[in-house]
Amino acid sequence: MIADLITLNFVTIKEEILNRSLGIGFSGNRIYFTELVGSGSNPKVDHIDSVKVNFDFEDELGKYKSSQKDLANISSELSTYITKRNLNISKAGLTISSSQAFTLMLPVDYSEGKQSINSKIYWELSNYFPDNYNDFLINTYRLNNVLPCKNSDDFLIIAVQKNTVEFIKRIFKICSLELSVIDIDHFSAENAVRINYSEKLKGKNVLLVGLKRGRIDYGFIENGKYKFYAHSKYYNDNEFNLSLTRKLSSVIRSEPISGRVDEMYFYGDEIKDDTIESVQKQGLAAIHIINPFENMNASDIFLKNDKLRKISYKYSASCGIALRNLEE
Repeated sequence: MIADLITLNFVTIKEEILNRSLGIGFSGNRIYFTELVGSGSNPKVDHIDSVKVNFDFEDELGKYKSSQKDLANISSELSTYITKRNLNISKAGLTISSSQAFTLMLPVDYSEGKQSINSKIYWELSNYFPDNYNDFLINTYRLNNVLPCKNSDDFLIIAVQKNTVEFIKRIFKICSLELSVIDIDHFSAENAVRINYSEKLKGKNVLLVGLKRGRIDYGFIENGKYKFYAHSKYYNDNEFNLSLTRKLSSVIRSEPISGRVDEMYFYGDEIKDDTIESVQKQGLAAIHIINPFENMNASDIFLKNDKLRKISYKYSASCGIALRNLEE
């Protein structure tokens, strides 16, 4: 699955089955926490929470890698949460905003071999970052779009600056936490969708849409296969709805989607009633707001918290990363 393959495996720790998994999401000016217990086949949401911080996680994180003030402030929030919850854990998974990654769809002749493909990827990256293209960590995913040349296909390139990863590692080290895995929020949200809506997605063409401050992400899944990724930016709230509806229409008409979208699933911090109404008026496809805990058992505390359950879509990414650590 794309959710497994596209994970940024810059830091991976193999271990035995986890009874409790903590997923942490850095997004905007908030940190999101999702605690799951159980196993991959039987997850249960035990607790979710978020905290507002005096920091912008959409900014270039790598430039803060030596900022003791910011490292201390962020790590303090993580440590405070763990202490408050009295958690006996030594590791956690983390999602970072897609704004921290450079993404590119690139046609690749995969018959040329790994070394040739890597050279082409870095050459392409050097066109965008001529002075520091070697300062990125890269993952790729083949999109199975079946290009005209039988040995070629579209690859999704995901590059994250090494300094960004270093910044995150330092935060976790201060907290005495091991970093089990880092992922991009969009793909962790997709993992939550795949797991919790698995039956509903069978045979469907789905567009996953992430609404975040200053950025919108789009991912097309055709009958379980990831086929297309794109993003767009906006620069003030007044143009958000217009920017979204225009880009949605453009994305859905583009190759390889060609209008074949049955359902759209939305997640992110910037989901608002007037935004959803604007999209509904377009009549492009059926619309769903993601509940990442859709088919999970839940603790009584969570079930009784109406305020949290109403904004559960904001926890799609942190839930998706927590699910990865609940191994069979």
